[in-house]
Amino acid sequence: MELWKANNIFKIFLLSFIVTFLVLILLLHNVVASRYLLIVLLGGVAVYLALLVSPFFKRSKHPEASEAAEEARRFPKTTVLAALVIVLLFVAAFTAIQNLTSPTPGYQVAGFQHLIFPNRTALSMTPISPSNECAWFESMNITTRQIAKQQGLPDCDYAWPHINLSVPTLFLEFENFTEFVYNLNNTVSVAGLTGIDVLCFPIPNASFQCWVPPATVSHLR
Repeated sequence: MELWKANNIFKIFLLSFIVTFLVLILLLHNVVASRYLLIVLLGGVAVYLALLVSPFFKRSKHPEASEAAEEARRFPKTTVLAALVIVLLFVAAFTAIQNLTSPTPGYQVAGFQHLIFPNRTALSMTPISPSNECAWFESMNITTRQIAKQQGLPDCDYAWPHINLSVPTLFLEFENFTEFVYNLNNTVSVAGLTGIDVLCFPIPNASFQCWVPPATVSHLR
């Protein structure tokens, strides 16, 4: 394959990789699937490098033709350097985004009254009023969504305080797409106190979004 064709195909591949990665992270919030893109990226780079070096292993029986072919096969070193820089930048960006979008272990929730940090400090949890429960309707199956609506649960996409995050808040997520919301108050002592392990993201205004694996809310089963 001619060098310019290989370069164009590789550029299209990198552009497709960027678009797919951003869609998975920013729109679908699918961190797990995005991790497998690194394998696709490495595979594409390997194929591109194979196309670049394959002409050098083809030898002509005629010296004159061989010299002409070698001259035609030469490609600028800047092309390889640019490709290498692009790949390294993508790998660095992939690693950084993956770390930023991965929840942190070490947090605990004790009796749904205290959020315990990895350093063993804790904040007290107070349910917001009048109701601190909402449902992610778009993520629920039809049956669970109907039950949630019959119970009068608001949609988490529009429920307060998702649209008005002004105080430290804990969003506690369950596997069946139900969320409980608590205000976080003063620091308390947790000597000897243990709770259930949760995975948490720090979010703005000293707030946290945490998951309780693999628990489900019993009244929505």
